[in-house]
Amino acid sequence: MQKRGRPKSSYQPFWMLERAVLVMCAYVQAREAGDKHIVAITEAVNYIRTTCPSMKISETEVKRIVAAWRSERRTTCLVVSKPDPQHSMIPLPRGGTGRKLYTVSVRPRRTYPRANAAEKPKQRCNSSR
Repeated sequence: MQKRGRPKSSYQPFWMLERAVLVMCAYVQAREAGDKHIVAITEAVNYIRTTCPSMKISETEVKRIVAAWRSERRTTCLVVSKPDPQHSMIPLPRGGTGRKLYTVSVRPRRTYPRANAAEKPKQRCNSSR
């Protein structure tokens, strides 16, 4: 008897990797600019829609990509950024040149303070009783 449901595939097409890189680049830029998580999600969607209009994207898909690449369970995360235009050209064998579009690095995961977190009340000494 066969398993029910859609068959699982461990392979993903290249455009999905490209979409994940673009999402992470836009998300990290927005977070480092000081935006909140939900605003950074919206910025990533808008960035994808303006950069690659034919690529399918939604806020839910951006949340899935961010959850996979920047999990709270990990101490490190992948960070995607655009290199400086001056340092984007690299020499290739046989005298050619290439251009770096994105750089990927691993760094410790940042924890962002909550804006709505209540302060802990100060403990009082009850020595006067």
